[in-house]
Amino acid sequence: MKKLYIAFIVVFAVLLLLPFTVQTVADLRGEKHFMSLDIFKDVVYTPFKRESRMVESAAKLNDAWFAARESIAGGAEVGESLDGVISALSDLEAVALSVNSYAELDTAEADYKLLKLADTLVASLEDEPESFKSVDSTLKAVVAEFGHFSVWRAFSGIKHYGVWTSRYLRTFENKVEDENALVLAFRPKYQLAVWNLFNDPGEKVVLGANCQGESDCAGRPGRWLFYRQDVEFLVQPSPLDVRSAKLDNPIQAILKFRDQLKSRGVELLVVITPGKPSIYPERLTGSVVGSGNALNESAAKNAAGHGKAILDSLNALGLNTVDLYTPLLSAKADDANLGALYLDDDTHWTPRGAELAAAEIAKKVNSMAEAGLIEIGEPSMDYVVSDSLADRMGDIGEMSGLNKFNVFKVQQVTGHVVSQQDVSERMEAPADSLSDSTVVRDTVKTPFKDDFRKSKILILGDSFSRIYQTDAPVNAGWIAHFARNISRPVSSIVSDGGASTLVREKLARKAGVLKGKKLLIWEFVERDLRFGAEGWKDIEF
Repeated sequence: MKKLYIAFIVVFAVLLLLPFTVQTVADLRGEKHFMSLDIFKDVVYTPFKRESRMVESAAKLNDAWFAARESIAGGAEVGESLDGVISALSDLEAVALSVNSYAELDTAEADYKLLKLADTLVASLEDEPESFKSVDSTLKAVVAEFGHFSVWRAFSGIKHYGVWTSRYLRTFENKVEDENALVLAFRPKYQLAVWNLFNDPGEKVVLGANCQGESDCAGRPGRWLFYRQDVEFLVQPSPLDVRSAKLDNPIQAILKFRDQLKSRGVELLVVITPGKPSIYPERLTGSVVGSGNALNESAAKNAAGHGKAILDSLNALGLNTVDLYTPLLSAKADDANLGALYLDDDTHWTPRGAELAAAEIAKKVNSMAEAGLIEIGEPSMDYVVSDSLADRMGDIGEMSGLNKFNVFKVQQVTGHVVSQQDVSERMEAPADSLSDSTVVRDTVKTPFKDDFRKSKILILGDSFSRIYQTDAPVNAGWIAHFARNISRPVSSIVSDGGASTLVREKLARKAGVLKGKKLLIWEFVERDLRFGAEGWKDIEF
């Protein structure tokens, strides 16, 4: 019996050490960096190397700022003079914010706040020259803080961000799971086997119901893929429920953001984008909820779930909002003829869904302007559209890890690319001297682009604002179509998956872009109300 115990222990130890052993062999063969020694390196080497690099970066920042001051004093353009400062500050941030291989500097740390303050002030200096003294004193404080080698700071980093902390070990564990040579070799084959045997597309993906007929399947029978977080958002308690008390309260964060913008003379318009299962629950469950005219307001609310309820709460608190749930649910009645509003194997909408959203948002903005809530000027731009085909490999299919085996297919969509059209008139002399001169109209088309200087509208968004806009077919997303609908220039800041907090942090670092703005449109997908990256933190401007 004892021999059996010993054999069991030996087998267990071999299995336990197998991933580490395989990874070590792969590291020694030079296939990847030596991950197995990261823990040792981050204790005895990385913190001190970081100090040396911060000293070098701070010295470069000091030199760049001195050169910029001399250049500005000599009458050079502020923006051009600051290029070196922005680059040097970015390099310093890259070093200082990464404490070691697996831990990032906490946002509550004084060093983090100092760097972000410097970043914000430098970015706004071109538009706010009166802030020169603040920029000067802040950059000098940054150089003083990071311009000397601090043994105490190195040991503090080891203590608070080292291998014995959960923030380090959690990231290290995730990286080992994702990048271990054994895992990379066998996981794809395992995922394919599970798919073939059980139709299981993976932990991040939910396989929808099998839809047979074209009449109720948007002309595309078969199964759709759904992002698990989109589904979990609907089935878990509302972020406002007492059972979700540990979560950041999104409504409080939205209200504070509204007040911050008001203090700068900017109105806020909130756009909550419905997730795919909120609009197509029948493609998920196989149970038809209703569509088109048959879907009354009560049914729409029940179908939409928490997102619509929170939107109604924001309305009750007096915020400006756009309801996309009701028009998207109603538009399903035309799916058989016009195609679905969302992609088959992707979290995002089709060009048709994006254009519908653009029209609804434009309608709300025009009504706000007519009511005197905002002043966005007269229509000043002419836009035209042209058809363009694009192939979409669904992001949910990519998450499954099965696309390398061509399990899910590319979906082709037709986008309507928006271009700016400029028409100018000129007099053309006749070929003979007997005829009168004629007026010739020259039409020039240029690609749509953000205009931060002229626009009175700034858009903050996530990947729903990016799709078709900056990826194929480009300039066919809802932002471009919104600009076309209101015939005015717009500007945008987009952060994939980070519209709850990260995009506001981007704005805080570039607060100067709010100059001249009268309206900020904040678009984010409903699942971010619970699962938003970095939660719903308070961001100071």
